[in-house]
Amino acid sequence: MSEKIFEIFEKKIENLKLQNLYRSVRDLKSREGMKITIKGKKLINFASNDYLGLSQHPVVKNSAIEAIKLFGVGGGASRLLSGGTIFHKKMEELLSKFKNSQKSLIFNSGYTANLSAIQSIAQEGDLILSDEFNHASIIDGCRLSKAEKYIYKHCDIEDLYRLIKKTKCKGKRIIITDSVFSMDGDIAPLQELYEICKNEEALLYLDDAHGTGVLGDGFGALKHFDLKTEDFVIQMGTFSKALGSFGAFICASSSLIDWLINTSRGFIYSTALPASVIASSYSALKLILEDKSLIKKLWENTNKVRETIKKLDLLTTHSQTPIIPILFKDLKEALKASKILAGLNIYAPVIRPPTVKIPRIRLTVTAAHTEEEIEALIEALGRL
Repeated sequence: MSEKIFEIFEKKIENLKLQNLYRSVRDLKSREGMKITIKGKKLINFASNDYLGLSQHPVVKNSAIEAIKLFGVGGGASRLLSGGTIFHKKMEELLSKFKNSQKSLIFNSGYTANLSAIQSIAQEGDLILSDEFNHASIIDGCRLSKAEKYIYKHCDIEDLYRLIKKTKCKGKRIIITDSVFSMDGDIAPLQELYEICKNEEALLYLDDAHGTGVLGDGFGALKHFDLKTEDFVIQMGTFSKALGSFGAFICASSSLIDWLINTSRGFIYSTALPASVIASSYSALKLILEDKSLIKKLWENTNKVRETIKKLDLLTTHSQTPIIPILFKDLKEALKASKILAGLNIYAPVIRPPTVKIPRIRLTVTAAHTEEEIEALIEALGRL
């Protein structure tokens, strides 16, 4: 193959490096609690979505081990062939109770779930109204659908209502939002979105990836706002955040889940998640339902860090969750700050454009952080 083809990529990569936009993979050598080892250096990890520390919980780990003994390490086939197990069935039944929905369906990742479900649900003649700060998987799912798309200003109910009133639609209307926005840590105005969907006979597609296990006593965003699970609400969530495992799910009406089983390409054409992953997710969900101490600890740690950032007058967002960003005027300043924190044994990498417009260090607080680790972060922020 011509070397000129690869020269194009090499020049583009060099350009990324000149702009400090070049990304590289960072693999852990070891992990113990929230302490990680990267390139021989032990750091306290404040860049993990393992909100409750359940990926390290002995019950969760043992569940995976026992499932491997029964079914091996791989799914072996798609769910529609022979990839599913009794663990998948039990998990979907528990998810339906957990989210108070008629039915649920497991997907291989949050990205796959949004990409596949939105493409299946939103069809030609339909109208999608999507928050401008929605996750990339939602954006890509909207792009793949044949529906007409409009973006409303972030959490701006007036702008959304204006778009609904001025835009004609032959088919159904679908409002799509994250419950918790992963880069700013703020929560969508779900009460108002819920009422609009109810009054306008629209579907509400809620990405509750960062809300499940965190908000509403662990049940998620609907419970946080004390809202009922109606037929017009479609809930997506993941196992990879508070549940500490991997995978995702959609909870909705029976007819919509049946439609996804028959049309969702990411479900139909993917090898099923291994039984060990589902078994560990099941155990994690049971722990969230039965033991609220971890959620309590999560919020205690979160409030300590948030109060510190406020006292130090560091530039931040209107975060209402364990995602607490520190904003910087430019990328070089952010990279310098991250390096200073690393020197103080705090792992907090920079989130850079194009993921966000304003460079930031996105601190993520967990229940697994010890008092000493939280104090170490507080001290490091003071020195920063």
